[in-house]
Amino acid sequence: KVYVITGEHSHSHPLLRGWTMYCYDVNTGKNLWNFTGLWNSFSIADGYMINYDNMDNQIYCFGKGQTTTTVTASPEVSVYGSSILIKGTVLDQSPGAKDTPAIADQYMTEWMEYKYHQRSKPTNVQGVEVILDVIDSNGNFRPIGTTTSDVNGFYSLNWKPDIEGKYTVIANFEGSESYWPSHAETAFVVEAAPPTPTQQPVTASPPTD
Repeated sequence: KVYVITGEHSHSHPLLRGWTMYCYDVNTGKNLWNFTGLWNSFSIADGYMINYDNMDNQIYCFGKGQTTTTVTASPEVSVYGSSILIKGTVLDQSPGAKDTPAIADQYMTEWMEYKYHQRSKPTNVQGVEVILDVIDSNGNFRPIGTTTSDVNGFYSLNWKPDIEGKYTVIANFEGSESYWPSHAETAFVVEAAPPTPTQQPVTASPPTD
């Protein structure tokens, strides 16, 4: 990645609005994200960049944020043939945005402007992909589907177990250009369906005179 900032030598007051930092893919030239501010020189180490914004007198740290993933399954005890609802959240744990939704990379510019620069909350953003796997009662590890969290960090998946017994559910967010990965586990039990009651045949009484 290559970073470029706009500015000028001698600033008038009040400061001109619209100064911006841009991040480009060094191989393709594609603009990956941008962030408004009147920035000084960069300090980069261990995958993080520190910079000072003269517009608001704040120090910003740019880099991947930690995340937490949660997962639950309901009902925890069900009957074979019924569906299970698996749901949870993927949340940002960065110091400046703790417990806020993790958002897909392509929406990072407008999302970070909303979180840190009091811009309007974007309404067309998506969350991140969550991979759901189970370990079934036979000890087999197998995928059951993927889903995407929404603008609130929430995801869900409806799934019908195919055998009886105890299941462990693993929800895995594999990380992105903006966030580190995280995962969570839960469990549920599928019991045998009760036997279908058999109907006794009805014997007709012989006619009487």
